[in-house]
Amino acid sequence: MKRFFAFMLMVASATSFASVQIHEEVFVVGQKPEVLRDLILSGSVEIDHVSSHGFELFGDIGLKKYLDEKNIVYFDMKEINKTAYADFPTYEMMVGRLQAIAAKYPNIIRLFTIGKSVQGRELLMVKISDNPGVEEVEPEFKYISSMHGDEITGRELTLNLIEEMASKYGSDAELTELINNTEIFIMPSMNPDGSHLKQRANAKRIDLNRNFPEIVDQDANTTNGRALETQLMMQFQVSRQFSLSANFHGGTIVANYPWDSRYDLHPLNDFIKELSLGYSELNPEMRRSSEFEGGVTNGAAWYVVKGGMQDWSYIWHNDLQITIELSHAKWPRFSEIPGFYASNRDSMVWYMKQIHQGAGFKFARGNVEGAVVIKQTSPVSKDLGSFAFNRSEFYKVLPEGSYTLSIKEKSGASQLINMKVESGKVRGNGNYQALN
Repeated sequence: MKRFFAFMLMVASATSFASVQIHEEVFVVGQKPEVLRDLILSGSVEIDHVSSHGFELFGDIGLKKYLDEKNIVYFDMKEINKTAYADFPTYEMMVGRLQAIAAKYPNIIRLFTIGKSVQGRELLMVKISDNPGVEEVEPEFKYISSMHGDEITGRELTLNLIEEMASKYGSDAELTELINNTEIFIMPSMNPDGSHLKQRANAKRIDLNRNFPEIVDQDANTTNGRALETQLMMQFQVSRQFSLSANFHGGTIVANYPWDSRYDLHPLNDFIKELSLGYSELNPEMRRSSEFEGGVTNGAAWYVVKGGMQDWSYIWHNDLQITIELSHAKWPRFSEIPGFYASNRDSMVWYMKQIHQGAGFKFARGNVEGAVVIKQTSPVSKDLGSFAFNRSEFYKVLPEGSYTLSIKEKSGASQLINMKVESGKVRGNGNYQALN
């Protein structure tokens, strides 16, 4: 009972981004989240996967007791999932598979770590490129999976994708062209501790997808006080020039596009929805969804998520990201993975290719910093805003059309360039303009 009163005390006060300790995980049956409005507004619980059947709810010890007192019907997701994990590969098996792929295909695969998790597991990343050890002037793309440890489908699908791309390089024209002209980064497991523990949160019971800086709450873009895995991902993002990405989850089947944390439309809302529909169109089950029209949804229109990686990646890093829910079961039977891969394979490849629908520039001289103002001139006239650049390089995925890029260096020097963005093809090393 002491823990229950402690839980209620937590409900009564506003909390910080890292305050929710996930000990209890339930599905509230036949209700909308408004039934727990006070808990949600206080930041004492997290909700996920809102549907016509109910919603998932996560909180500290005492949450189930609280629901019982309110006569709210739920079932314990941990109890349901106890038998769901037996036949999946372990973390060590995943590592062994990645090491074997990297050893067999060193000409296009580079395996590295961005750091270690709370329990000391490597957060492994694969770079796929025709020159994986060289920093080329090419568009940079990334897939991240399983930041929720109990949403495992994406881990297996990204492993299959890495292996297929490596084994078919040189024989599959589409994959070969993509690899030759793109720097592709794939992380199968951002939360290996959570997957090992068969839980959503990391080893310190923090939900990584509620732990990133949040513009709505005017967070600073700092790693201070955040979960270790969040810090490592933030530091890695700073080191790259990603302009398109996706992160994989499970619990339903839908492509979710920003914003997650606020209701106003994203500056590129129509374009992002178009990208999401493109992914869904090639996935039969997603496309035919009875819950989501066209198999896509705006994040906040579904339910609000604060501290998500999706919004953070664009707000602070100009990295356009969507969230893809791959399977209704978070941890399905392992025998179902080939079917999920077959459903998503073409979508995953198509989405990677969209990185080439963009424009950018590269200075021949090093250490050039500044900002670029982008204006679309056709088929519509639209100001897209000002974007910072560093390391002499800039690239942005954009809707099809013609653009002017007004570039101003920190030194005060400026220039104007005109560029055209086309869809439907992979351009040689991307659509960059060389600058002196």
